[in-house]
Amino acid sequence: MNAEFGIQSDIQSEKAKNYSHLDWVGMTQIQTSIQLYDVQKKTLTVPAYLDVGVDLSENNRGIHMSRLYQLHQDMILNQPISKQNFFSFAFECLKSQMGLSHFFAAKLKFILPQTTKSLATNLQGFRNYPIEVIFEKEVSHESLWLQFEVLYSSTCPQSASLSMEVLKSQKQIIERLPATPHAQRSRARVIVQLQEFNQSIIEELIEQVETSLGTPVQTTVKKADEMKFAELNAANLMFCEDAARKISDGFKQNSNLLGWSIYCEHQESLHPHNASSMSLTRFKSPSRLQFG
Repeated sequence: MNAEFGIQSDIQSEKAKNYSHLDWVGMTQIQTSIQLYDVQKKTLTVPAYLDVGVDLSENNRGIHMSRLYQLHQDMILNQPISKQNFFSFAFECLKSQMGLSHFFAAKLKFILPQTTKSLATNLQGFRNYPIEVIFEKEVSHESLWLQFEVLYSSTCPQSASLSMEVLKSQKQIIERLPATPHAQRSRARVIVQLQEFNQSIIEELIEQVETSLGTPVQTTVKKADEMKFAELNAANLMFCEDAARKISDGFKQNSNLLGWSIYCEHQESLHPHNASSMSLTRFKSPSRLQFG
């Protein structure tokens, strides 16, 4: 390309023995978009951000960075997400750096839109789930990790018990039930290493976590839905320790998972601090990139 425009300088391609090996060189926060589909299988164009790069062998000053960006335009921009698409992109990126690189790593961040239904009245609502995908490739090895976040309600079992004590201790008829000392919006941040990957697998994992917890946050609600949600909270009292175990126990039956990290945070209404827990199962292989 440089020769085509009469450009002679190519400093990026300089070689010298004092240039050491680098584990990753590339671009972060590339503005892009991907193709998803809704429940009616209609195509959705969703904004996304891409980090993409390769390692750099010793004695070489730099990589051909513009080639990575051009390949992103051909293979990621406005394309559906799938394991095949990701690793075809990875293969071509490594090919574009022939003689310079042997390892590829990329991270894709986007929002997964999902429709919801209320518990009792079946009214439609809408949720956004933040998603991050890391995929890495070497000559004979490929790995893929997924991170997502689920919001849920958690009522402390001890708080519920104390509320019952207050209720039973009343000597006269009271006008209202005693509130629990603390119940809160909570979040579970989940990282899994996957054998297979596509949009449906993301949706299935989110549904699995929400089902395990029993009290995912609601969107559109009427009074009947709030009553049902109150029943669910009473039936799913949990400390942060309980939440992490529920998710982990559910994952043990999922043969597509090669490891996971579960972090639960209960943003307490009683305290200015949060209650947190973590469950780790060793990944088949660690990632060189970090989730945000």
